[in-house]
Amino acid sequence: MRVIATLETDARWGVLWEDLAHLGELGPREAELVADTGRRGIHRNFERESGPYGTPWHPLAQQTQEERARGIDHRGVPFRVAPEHPILQRTRDLLLSFTDPRHPRNVTQVERGEGSTTLVLGAEDDPRTPDRIAKLHAGGTTEAGRVIPPRPFVGLGPEAQRQVEAQARAVLRQRVERLAG
Repeated sequence: MRVIATLETDARWGVLWEDLAHLGELGPREAELVADTGRRGIHRNFERESGPYGTPWHPLAQQTQEERARGIDHRGVPFRVAPEHPILQRTRDLLLSFTDPRHPRNVTQVERGEGSTTLVLGAEDDPRTPDRIAKLHAGGTTEAGRVIPPRPFVGLGPEAQRQVEAQARAVLRQRVERLAG
């Protein structure tokens, strides 16, 4: 009887250790909760019109402000936004491509393995405007020779990082409670 009890205990410990080894491998719903917290951090960069660490974006060029006042850009694309703000949100497409998981160009990659989960949040360029995201984020020059100053929006500042970490800890705490239950 004692040997059987020991074997049963050893089997339970084996299951527990196996579960603990995979603790950091989040399930789809758990990964989505953490990813959504990260997306909110990117959204805040757009709301605040600043980079992840709080550096304000350059104001819009005078020519851009004039296009916005007319309600049509140099390509003939109409839009309805104020001349000066919001920056990088003529149509909200760029914002939504990074922050809405249902957007067709949103990229949310979840990689699991060896007891951990890696989340990659991003967006793909519109095929009609290649390299647009890089130019808007890091700066560059348009085909017409207009200079685009850097306006970093990708990334999480300290506050957003803490929120993602807190969400991940909450998810892991729930998993541990289920294991103990």
